Amino acid sequence: MRIERGACSPGEAEQALAALDDGEGLYFGVDAGIAGLHPLQATLVTRPALRISVFEDGVGVRALTAFGRALFDSDVLRDWRSNLRRGGGASAIEQLRGFLHSFEASPDVLLLGALRFDAHRLTVIRARANDREELGVFYFPERMLRRDAHGQWRFVHLAIDGVDAGTDPAPAMNGHGAAAIHPGDDFPPGGYAQMVARALTILRERPLVSLTLSQSYRRRVSVPPSQAFARLRAANPAPASFFLNDGRGLRLFGASPDLQLVVSRGEVQALPVCGTVARRPGAQGEAESLRELFNEEVDAAALAVCSDALRNDLAPLCEPGSLRLLDRRRPMSLATVVHAVDRLAGRLRRGCDAWDAIAATAAPVMLTGTPRDEALRAIAELEASPRDWYGGMVVQVAADGDALVGTLLRAAAVRGDVAEVRTGGDLLADSSPEREEAESRLKTRSLWRAFGLEQAQAAHSTSPDSAPASVRLLAESDPFSAALIDTLAALGIRCADDARVCVLAGAAPPPAGLPVVAIGDSAYRLLATCGEVEPVPAEHGRVLHCRRDDTGERFTAARYATHRLLRAPAGWQIVASELNGDPVALFSPLAACLLYRPDSLLCDEVARQLLREAVTYFVARAAVNR
Repeated sequence: MRIERGACSPGEAEQALAALDDGEGLYFGVDAGIAGLHPLQATLVTRPALRISVFEDGVGVRALTAFGRALFDSDVLRDWRSNLRRGGGASAIEQLRGFLHSFEASPDVLLLGALRFDAHRLTVIRARANDREELGVFYFPERMLRRDAHGQWRFVHLAIDGVDAGTDPAPAMNGHGAAAIHPGDDFPPGGYAQMVARALTILRERPLVSLTLSQSYRRRVSVPPSQAFARLRAANPAPASFFLNDGRGLRLFGASPDLQLVVSRGEVQALPVCGTVARRPGAQGEAESLRELFNEEVDAAALAVCSDALRNDLAPLCEPGSLRLLDRRRPMSLATVVHAVDRLAGRLRRGCDAWDAIAATAAPVMLTGTPRDEALRAIAELEASPRDWYGGMVVQVAADGDALVGTLLRAAAVRGDVAEVRTGGDLLADSSPEREEAESRLKTRSLWRAFGLEQAQAAHSTSPDSAPASVRLLAESDPFSAALIDTLAALGIRCADDARVCVLAGAAPPPAGLPVVAIGDSAYRLLATCGEVEPVPAEHGRVLHCRRDDTGERFTAARYATHRLLRAPAGWQIVASELNGDPVALFSPLAACLLYRPDSLLCDEVARQLLREAVTYFVARAAVNR
């Protein structure tokens, strides 16, 4: 068997990836992550030669090309073929291991596949098993595309003398064997929180340290899966991105934060992830999201439990004393969320390999609980539907022993015109049911956006057609007037002396007869005419942690003030408050007061948009009253 290699363009790779809508194959890429922890690379099987179906009692093989048929019948696989059987105590893991042992060590001779959540059953050898339920699929490629850590693509082609590489693949089986699914969620709103509440009782009553639960959401979709995957990868690159067309009606794709295992040169690493907080816009927003994440003691404890349980799974496979914690709660920022990551590493014992690590960490503790067997019983009792692919693995194992394993999370399973997205989270005895439900729904957001079902939260349009026309800026002696003008311009607001709405900053008095949007100390002075305000020592550049009272959105703002509000004026609406309850944005029919500086770099987009909303409101009123 020859291995041919050559250059490939990114455009060719994207075209080949889009072809997975119609052709059987698999992509597995480490597209993002933490430098030094997640090895950037990708493999795309564009022409699978053999399809290896995985069952509890062994594997089944189907040749998909002439090369595949020739390889299966060749002397290279003669010994393996003679031992290939189903039932009678056969082990799928042993058969997969034996397949790769038939070849000389090479990083470009590999199996690429995916295993369902129930693949944890592969660790139990039975005399008889359910021989009809496929627990996973692996492909041996005739042709694949590979991307290195520098983003360069190349093709790898395997060939056998005398076999025509242009022979058409065997007929595809697309559309056969895929069970129909219907739109609808496992639970109505609030139902998942109720399940979590029941689970917390179980955690107190049974010998469980932790428990991970999940739920499925199902929607009709019209966007082709490859197009949705391209959007997902562009908006949310992740440590484990994958796209599977199993040839039987399933298109499974996702961008998972969990690179479950990295096996290289006899060392195994595990990278558990726990804790999810929405990533707020901008550098300050990201910093605040990370602050919230790392101040969350429940998430910190949950990650510690995951790491300790993974150590327990991997310790029997590693040299004594070699398994250690290299990184603790490393921050990982993705497009829509931030996570915390631990890293464990150990040296594999003589006689142990990647397949042993895969078997030991199937249905990982991050997705089940501790201890695993008790957690699996609770999952079966509580969850409304089977997990199917959720919590399974995308697996790449090379003939040289190196391997990558990603956890199948943040994934959409598309059958026909219905996409199923399943999410969940790790629970401890003091978890909040309401917070768990909110986190579960948050984790679906990037996938529904990829299908065009939920628009990305972006800054409001600032095009001339939709923006307020102009405001009169009064900023006498204001030290940040230039920054305020720039902020207004970025919001699509022009400054003009004849405008009918005023933005007030600095020491200037409010004009008579015009609606006013006042910021900072100007806002306190305006409130003092109808409310109660007192002077305080100057507080400049202080970060405020706030929440909009109408939408519940959290945001950060910057306080520059020498006053504080003791009593809000009667008849004013409080639009936003600090998390301690102190008002930071108040509206009346003729004025708006923002008790922060929306032009500060410490303010996020929500804080700035409150300025725009106030101006828009008064500009609209002025236009009606003309």
